[in-house]
Amino acid sequence: MLFWWNGVRGCLWFAFKMLYRLHLEGEEHVPRTGPVIYVANHQAHMDPCIVGILVGDRPFSGMARKTLFTNPILSWMMRGIGVIALDQSKGDTAAMKAGLAELEAGRCLLIFPEGTRTRDGAVHKFKPGAALLIRRSGAPVVPVAIEGAYDIWRIGTPRPKLTGHLAVRAAPMVSAEEVLRGGVEAGLQRLHDQIDAMRLELRARLRRESGGRYPAPSAGDANPAA
Repeated sequence: MLFWWNGVRGCLWFAFKMLYRLHLEGEEHVPRTGPVIYVANHQAHMDPCIVGILVGDRPFSGMARKTLFTNPILSWMMRGIGVIALDQSKGDTAAMKAGLAELEAGRCLLIFPEGTRTRDGAVHKFKPGAALLIRRSGAPVVPVAIEGAYDIWRIGTPRPKLTGHLAVRAAPMVSAEEVLRGGVEAGLQRLHDQIDAMRLELRARLRRESGGRYPAPSAGDANPAA
């Protein structure tokens, strides 16, 4: 896994920096040891790569829908970096157990609580399964915001554009107890709002740096789903 992680991460950092002027913030908030759940908004297929570049040598296992593993090359690559196959047609207890096992071993896990990529650029409601994983593991959470990927590779397009700007930010780590303070619904809403606020700040930064060209106007400018 470390062989794949270090090699792929270095190549992607160079490519994203050259093509999309990738901007990183909050690397210092990634803990050096112990289990952690990275919780991020989901804009494009490239999101795990973007988070991977940010977190450096704290690699994570992620969860990807089972159907992606039908492609033998993609399946080989994903399994090489520890991606867990998730059957979204049912409550996948095997995938949940695999994720909990990673955390119990002191490793890291990446989850996208929206459950799928955004169709309009906004951050949509977080699903309760994320709270179940946080509560059962007791692992701390690092909130992560991604911006710019929706413009580059939005859902329904076969390949990414070669133009655009990208940014990603990690916030300070939060304990599982603090995340879920006041109940699941309230906790997930706070986490949603924090990530979306960071995303909007990154969005404003990218607009300034690109002279208003990126990101293009969309529902991501205001979030009616919050």
